[in-house]
Amino acid sequence: MAKLGCVLVRVTVGALFVFAGATKAYDPGAFAVEIQRYQLVPWIVAALISVYLPWLEMLSGALLLLKRFERGALFLTTLLLVIFTLALASAMFRGLSIDCGCFGKAFTATGTTVPLLRNLLLLVFTGILWMEPR
Repeated sequence: MAKLGCVLVRVTVGALFVFAGATKAYDPGAFAVEIQRYQLVPWIVAALISVYLPWLEMLSGALLLLKRFERGALFLTTLLLVIFTLALASAMFRGLSIDCGCFGKAFTATGTTVPLLRNLLLLVFTGILWMEPR
């Protein structure tokens, strides 16, 4: 992929992670409720995740944008996307009717299908970044 294309992909993924983290960090209580709706972890774990995960997302996105610790940031971003995608797929296959909670309260409910497809596209984007020559 052309260098400009890789820059656009990096900026897209990085900015999206910074934005998503910021919207959730604003209201960790509401984010904990969204996590709990997935029915994957106990409430105390959801509460802890809701406090720390948004900052991890913002950090990994910012590091991607700044090209600092790029491989580590890319690894973290890819790992988070895989976890988010598996959680969404799990909710969808179990028939849970939930909002993904991906962007806090910044957007209206999108269910699980649209976020799942978005995450798969973002995983393709991170794959492109992994293939970028160093």
